[in-house]
Amino acid sequence: MKLRKTAIRALATVAGTTLVATGMAVTPAAAQTFVPCSPGALAGAITAANASGDTLILAPGCVYALTAPLPSIQNTINILGNGATLTRSGAAPAFRILKVDAVGKLSLHLTTISNGDASGDFGGGIRNDGTLNVVHSVIRNNRADFSGGIGGNTGSTTRVIQSIISGNTVTRNGGGLANDGDMTIAQSSITQNTALEKGGGVANDATLKIVQSSIQQNEASGPTGVGGGIANFGGAGATTTLTESRVSDNTATNAPGGIYNDTGSVALLLSIVHNNHPTNCAGSPTTVPGCLG
Repeated sequence: MKLRKTAIRALATVAGTTLVATGMAVTPAAAQTFVPCSPGALAGAITAANASGDTLILAPGCVYALTAPLPSIQNTINILGNGATLTRSGAAPAFRILKVDAVGKLSLHLTTISNGDASGDFGGGIRNDGTLNVVHSVIRNNRADFSGGIGGNTGSTTRVIQSIISGNTVTRNGGGLANDGDMTIAQSSITQNTALEKGGGVANDATLKIVQSSIQQNEASGPTGVGGGIANFGGAGATTTLTESRVSDNTATNAPGGIYNDTGSVALLLSIVHNNHPTNCAGSPTTVPGCLG
């Protein structure tokens, strides 16, 4: 089945306009600040933006090699990356790249987030306790205990639009992403992420919507690993809905390799679950309607 491109409107634009993603609009701050290609300049710009909100325009193609954590996002801040990379320097101690506090609202555009390390914690690349929009961006090669790439905490709202989540790892759940709040993933690719326990691609225990996206070649590789593609667990309130999406070629140590559903609900709407190992959905404590094998 060829996935159609009509079910969702996702518009990412530059400063002074509006981001619309799955029905939620975020209006950028009126101010704009160009950030030179310097980690210190970026940290200072975020600190200043926390006072009144701002749109930070990064140096095109710059690699901001961080040796210390950036300030947490505590206001409405838009980062227009222009293809820049925010990465933890290889010689630096472990820290995540970005954190959005409960009062913060971050929109991240055209930016790569890499090599974040929240070992022993949640959200290796980005931890979101507030509101986060990730658009046309790449989240890769980050690590944590939970949510290697992006972690949406309790009470948070996370939108990932037309982005790539790849090569992230965790020692527990949610190799690519983990959600404890309200998360939407649209027109995005979640690929080659690894968890040792549940959800190599995505782990969810709250409200997760996946639209026109692919979850492929992820792994739940530890001795108890299940749900190489997606793991939905945490009680009856955990809901995952896939619309016009594909879950394929994921693997787990134990069945199922595609989608693991514990006591919550998973709905497949015009979606494909195919060629996962050892099974697609068979072996879940709770059946995934419409998933065969």
